[in-house]
Amino acid sequence: MKDRLRAPNIAWLLLGLILLLQGCADKETEPFAPNQPLTLKVMYAWGEEDFYNRFGKEFQLKYPNVDFRFVGNPEYHPDLTAEENEQALLAHIAKERPDVLRIGGGGDLEAVAAAGKLIDLGPWMKRDNFSLDGIYPPVLHAIQMQGRGTMYGLSPTFVSSAVYYNKDLFEQYGVTPPQDKMIWEQLLDLAARFPVEGSPEERIYGFAEESATEGSIFGLMNRIAQTEQIALIDASGTRLLFDSDGWRRITKLTVQSMTSNSVYFPEKLTIGQSMTPDNDLFVSGRAAMIVSGDYRMGLLEDKNHTMQASPSPKEPLRWGMLPVPIDPVNPQSANEIYVFETYGIGADSTAKAAAWELVKFINGDEWAKAQSRTRGGGNLLARTAYNKDRFNHEDIEVFYSVKPQSGEELRQIRQVPPEFKTSFADIVREELESIAADKQSVDQAVQKIQTRGQAELDSFNARTEENNGVH
Repeated sequence: MKDRLRAPNIAWLLLGLILLLQGCADKETEPFAPNQPLTLKVMYAWGEEDFYNRFGKEFQLKYPNVDFRFVGNPEYHPDLTAEENEQALLAHIAKERPDVLRIGGGGDLEAVAAAGKLIDLGPWMKRDNFSLDGIYPPVLHAIQMQGRGTMYGLSPTFVSSAVYYNKDLFEQYGVTPPQDKMIWEQLLDLAARFPVEGSPEERIYGFAEESATEGSIFGLMNRIAQTEQIALIDASGTRLLFDSDGWRRITKLTVQSMTSNSVYFPEKLTIGQSMTPDNDLFVSGRAAMIVSGDYRMGLLEDKNHTMQASPSPKEPLRWGMLPVPIDPVNPQSANEIYVFETYGIGADSTAKAAAWELVKFINGDEWAKAQSRTRGGGNLLARTAYNKDRFNHEDIEVFYSVKPQSGEELRQIRQVPPEFKTSFADIVREELESIAADKQSVDQAVQKIQTRGQAELDSFNARTEENNGVH
């Protein structure tokens, strides 16, 4: 008799537990109370004024009872390892406990999510039937990849690249313009058809590589390798793969560009330095082609406006765009996109419902539509239907007409530690310049780069383990 009475009691206990858990789940996504005054703490790297201009003013018109308090991001220290800067970011979040976090690019989102500092936005999106339709799918995939399948944030923008070409220079020198679905060898061969005479201060170049903190010679090589999905370091992070056939071929191609003088390799950028119209060869009309991001459209439009508005007006530069070079093995998947800002909700927030309203607003159709009325002035909109209105260029879709690379395997290709990449780029430059000066062969240089680079990688990994307390 005693056993018979126990079963119903256990059943009621289980039912009560289920209802309790259901109540907790409902509370996690409880409705927002717009009439209740509250202050949201926002972690935003670009300052209060920028936030209000982009999001805050419009949001407060909709919800006047919501105020903001801002905390910045911890300062990035280039002398620290990626792991040390990552730990500083996590400590900052733990101390400030922001309601809404703007997470930058790189691996920050993955680190913050893995540390349990963000909540899954899935239940909130499901509750409000928040539509992801119209958001460029690769943006969502990039966020999910860093969240290991979970949506810990959303991004209203993304960055992509295209081939820009100077129509005037191609016509002037009778060179056939670049075509869609070119591979890197074809693009660099096209660059070599332009004349190379003249002083470095006045001559034109067939192709200009962008400045980069790791140096432009390795910058070009790394760009080709990423297009063709050629890894620099193995999956364990311990072995350099520069002595592979792929990197050997890229080395030969790069040396040809150096010795032909058809490619402009600018000086290495320092931390905090950026490109301006005055030091940009393509914008100044002295480079026939460049692979660059959407920001360059603004530089070109500003330059043309200045030329036409000057006391002695000049003809504007005529330029066009094409999708980036493709991977010959996988031509349908070539472009790369970058998500440089992701907005999520802090796990320690006591105002999650209001925080979700802000994240939802930042990533909603309403905000994207409003941004489409402001010409340029920012990255591509993740809700791509509004980019045509925002960017005054007929070829705007080249930035997302080619399917981007995606998947776990790209972690190995993309996520080379920046600190190692910078020192390794110096090794590559030294050895390739030696080839160009006929002091060694390509095979000799590749082997030297492999040996020197492996020693540098071993040293980098040892320093990282020591800093992380691993002995």
